[in-house]
Amino acid sequence: MSPQRVNAKPSLKNQTASLIADGHVLGWREWIGLPDLDVPVIKAKVDTGARTSSLHAINPIQIERDGRDFVAFTLPHYRGDGHGPIECLAPLLERREIRSSNGSAEERFVISTHILVGHHKLKVEVSLANRSIMGFPMLLGRTAMKAGRFLVLPSKSYLAGKPEQR
Repeated sequence: MSPQRVNAKPSLKNQTASLIADGHVLGWREWIGLPDLDVPVIKAKVDTGARTSSLHAINPIQIERDGRDFVAFTLPHYRGDGHGPIECLAPLLERREIRSSNGSAEERFVISTHILVGHHKLKVEVSLANRSIMGFPMLLGRTAMKAGRFLVLPSKSYLAGKPEQR
């Protein structure tokens, strides 16, 4: 009779299945909600190579209200009800130099906002950029997935499902 292993670690397959069941696994693209910006759902590319998350915004301008800095911008066509663009106003976190995938650097407005991924609600930093030629209006960067929050399976899509509105 062979000895039994005591306290054996669960297999990687079982650990992954558990993470998927708990909603901690993302595919290379996911549905994201932006409740602070009144966006119920938007497609995002999950990019572990990008540090900062990015959102396609047009005409961003810095304004001051009650002594605080804000950025006003337009999200072109993300309303779930099909009624067109959303005019947004968000507190300005900072202006930051961001290096794009092609190596060029540009100064961008950065906001802090909540995102919904499946049943998770997270506060993340998002840079506002012109992503009109990109395949996805949002890029979910690695700092949004930090601290072991998520595992990414690059061969899968939409594992988290549609965001749960809160």
